[in-house]
Amino acid sequence: MIIKRSLSFFRFARSRARHLLCDRSAASGVEFALVLPILVMLLFGTVDLGHALTVSRKIDEIASSTGDMISQQGSWTKSDVAKLLSGASFILQPYDTTGLTITLAVDDIAKSGSATVNWSAALNTSALTSGSASTIEVPSEIQDDGVQVVLTRVQYTLTTPVSAFFSNFTGQNGYCFDRHYFNRPRVGDTITYN
Repeated sequence: MIIKRSLSFFRFARSRARHLLCDRSAASGVEFALVLPILVMLLFGTVDLGHALTVSRKIDEIASSTGDMISQQGSWTKSDVAKLLSGASFILQPYDTTGLTITLAVDDIAKSGSATVNWSAALNTSALTSGSASTIEVPSEIQDDGVQVVLTRVQYTLTTPVSAFFSNFTGQNGYCFDRHYFNRPRVGDTITYN
């Protein structure tokens, strides 16, 4: 009787083991558990990239609108330019504006094509020195002797939780934006600054 019970137990255990080996009902659960971390990383990466693209568009808008507004007047006061730069920084909101730098320079173009700073103003950084060479080369297509060029440069670094996490692997601490924009005066050939 004991042998009969042990044989039936052995047969039962063998049939259960065979059933478990053939059972595929939990395969999708295992596959989901393996794929879930990849899906979560893709989701966070997509949201992170969306923030970076939004900030990129806002930086372009700050550079283009600031230069465009400066070029529309023939004369500016220091307080008006300071207000304009401060107001332009609000375009970046709801993102943090403390790391945003805006440099505005009105450059004189010589016959040789070299550009020197006539006057400059800045937000969250120091303005360029009058008489110094332009920090960015002015394209020859917009150079005209005696006609000034308005150069707006906007720099910003966006740090997100995902970019901060990957900074250990990539060495980059966030998304770095450095955009510049050129305009020519619309009222006359020069823009004065008092």
